[in-house]
Amino acid sequence: MKMKKLGLILLIIAMMVTFIGCDRRQVENETPPVETENVDNDNDVVDPTPQEENVEVTLYYVNQEYVMTGDESLESIVPVIKEVTVGEKSLEAIILAELQKQPEDENLTTTLENIKVLSVDIAEEIAYVNLAGDKLSGGSLQEALLLNQILYSLTEIEGVEAVQILVDGSKRETLMGHITIEEPLTRNDN
Repeated sequence: MKMKKLGLILLIIAMMVTFIGCDRRQVENETPPVETENVDNDNDVVDPTPQEENVEVTLYYVNQEYVMTGDESLESIVPVIKEVTVGEKSLEAIILAELQKQPEDENLTTTLENIKVLSVDIAEEIAYVNLAGDKLSGGSLQEALLLNQILYSLTEIEGVEAVQILVDGSKRETLMGHITIEEPLTRNDN
């Protein structure tokens, strides 16, 4: 009887090892189902250097005669058409970088020369311009000229209808204490 029990126990253990072993092998050899999508395998090669393209942009600079005389019959900002190269940087970033440089025309100037642009992005027809707050000071005229230079230059980009100014990443009530910038600014071409 002992022999039968021992044989039965050995048979049960052997069967368990066999079943467990078969189950493991089956799982190991099973390959998971592959989901296939229609993928275009043209093996396109991506050029690590972006293509550069020359484009004409309209930049708005401050009319120095307007600033010196206060003559309201003069335009406060004047459009200048310039050819720029677009490649690695976005068009909006290039426009703001150009506005930080003095224009070639000695009768024009910029208010952005010493202002640090932290970032610029476009979403849903609004350009979001993030400026560093450390050098933002001036009177109402300087504030208006700075805002108009940015606003009018960026809204020349197709699809940009307004500009939201941020200071150090946040909305503020005013830029320099005079003009409200809590909401996106739009052109006043009247």
